[in-house]
Amino acid sequence: MTHPHLPKYRLLAAFCVLTIVGFLTSCKDDNQKFTPSCISEYDISPLLLNYSDEIVIPRLESFDNQFDKCLKQGVNFIDNPQLTNLTQFREEYIVVYKLWQTVSTFTFGPGEDVFWVNSFNNFPLNESRVLLDVQESKMNFSSPEDYNKGLPLLDFFLYGLSASDEGILDSFKTNSAFGIYTKAVLDDMDKKLDDVLENWQSYANQFKQNTGTTDGQSINLLVNALNKDYENIKRNKIGIPSGVLSLGFTNPREVESYHSGQSLELAKTAIQSSKDLFLGTKLDGTDGEGLEEVLRSIGANKNGISLADVIINQYDIALEKVDAIQETLHESVDEDKENVIKAYNVLSEQVIYLKSDMPSVMCIPITYVDNPSDSD
Repeated sequence: MTHPHLPKYRLLAAFCVLTIVGFLTSCKDDNQKFTPSCISEYDISPLLLNYSDEIVIPRLESFDNQFDKCLKQGVNFIDNPQLTNLTQFREEYIVVYKLWQTVSTFTFGPGEDVFWVNSFNNFPLNESRVLLDVQESKMNFSSPEDYNKGLPLLDFFLYGLSASDEGILDSFKTNSAFGIYTKAVLDDMDKKLDDVLENWQSYANQFKQNTGTTDGQSINLLVNALNKDYENIKRNKIGIPSGVLSLGFTNPREVESYHSGQSLELAKTAIQSSKDLFLGTKLDGTDGEGLEEVLRSIGANKNGISLADVIINQYDIALEKVDAIQETLHESVDEDKENVIKAYNVLSEQVIYLKSDMPSVMCIPITYVDNPSDSD
């Protein structure tokens, strides 16, 4: 016997199914176009080849060549602390610090073994600790948690030991411990850089062969490193000094390269370097296979616009906002605070695209531990 209300139940059941399906569909981001296999069917071999042989290794070689020049001028200055040698040492140091921004991302593989960023750019420098170490002839740079070494140390010694060049020269002339400590820091960086560059020659084959997307695979390492480096730009270079993370209380002395006043230039170089890495731009400036091509290939969109274009545009806006900041960053956090905050906000918006949207459509997990939240 047919139940008199069965047609109603069937209609109701069908309606419920359609409603549930519609709800589940609406939960999916309409702004994103996913492929069923994410990038599992995308041949990333050319991409890994480009990153390894045309970007990572050439950038490291360029950085190594410039660092050798800086080391040579450093030794000249230590042996003969005269104004001419100080000026030449400073010039090479500034070029090295700018080039550092192009290799800071490479924290995986050989870079992980030497605590890449911690060894070269732990800032702000613990100046009181350094002065005590100089006094006690302590030169241990093995701990990644110490802020007593690297490029920030050179910034302090070359520009911050005194308010005048004469005072800086006098410090080196009257106390040989400053020269000894400087040489030890230079040697520490030189050794670690040589190790990373040498090991990349053999690691490159492994990097190019690991074509999966899971944790530990090359593209996963690359995407995670790109994001971690970008968040360091946002938080450490701009956010902390600006005061947005400390209830509005600015921290001008916590900028990168405080004493030499190169903070803004280094930040712009870092943002441009991150953009070039995303694009897959080779060292000579020509276009190569990059993350941009992956996003275009799988048809990733954001608000109806290509996600690749959204990310590229946001990089350009970030560069414009940082470029709009007046004077040096340590002065601008107080005197041009509005522009500094605008730059920080634009940098923060990009984190959503790079750390959330891009890995989601590529099915790549973000695995690095970042203590501050993305809202920082």
